[in-house]
Amino acid sequence: MLTPVERVLILKGADLLREVGPRHLLRLAEVAMEVELAANDVIYKEDDPADALYMMVEGRVRLSSEDRVLSEVGPGEAFGTWALVDGSARGQRAEALEDGLALALHRDQFYDVAAGDLMLLQEVVRALAKRLRALVSERPEEARVEGEGIEKPEGMVDLNAPLPTTGTPSAGATLASAAVGESLPEGVVPARAEPSPIAEPVAIPEPIPEPSEPETQP
Repeated sequence: MLTPVERVLILKGADLLREVGPRHLLRLAEVAMEVELAANDVIYKEDDPADALYMMVEGRVRLSSEDRVLSEVGPGEAFGTWALVDGSARGQRAEALEDGLALALHRDQFYDVAAGDLMLLQEVVRALAKRLRALVSERPEEARVEGEGIEKPEGMVDLNAPLPTTGTPSAGATLASAAVGESLPEGVVPARAEPSPIAEPVAIPEPIPEPSEPETQP
């Protein structure tokens, strides 16, 4: 069982979380899950939906697409990183090469924490912006996000995605839906600002004139 401090240090190894302060990472460390891996375990397939970021603690994992090996990741390295901002299919296969341990941070849990921590969200967006700039640089091979390949995910953040909505979903769930461009749950309507009540005009009484002094007769 990893201690909270160990979890924070592990999560800080992910590119998108590298600039996040320990106090903010501690909240993520509390919701991250330890995943034990056995040799030849398939963590996810190409058609599986992206739903979690993984940080390797022990062992090695191979990332492949069809018959092509993309990369191998080991202790201190992350894979599945795009899952925090992309809900489409993985597009790659992750398979454990040996027994090991990974720390998984699910997207919904991340946004549940981020919904109440603006600084955390700002740092992740800043790191994501750096990666997006690298994707259009002259050497795109350097834009790889911890073994994720160099292609921009189909479900990358949509600037036209609906704003957070009112309804039963939590703030984190609606934030996650907006981030990956997913449609809102059925029955949930966009939030609209309620008009502020207009107070009734208050009549201001006219000032009562002071009584004039009686004129004195000569």
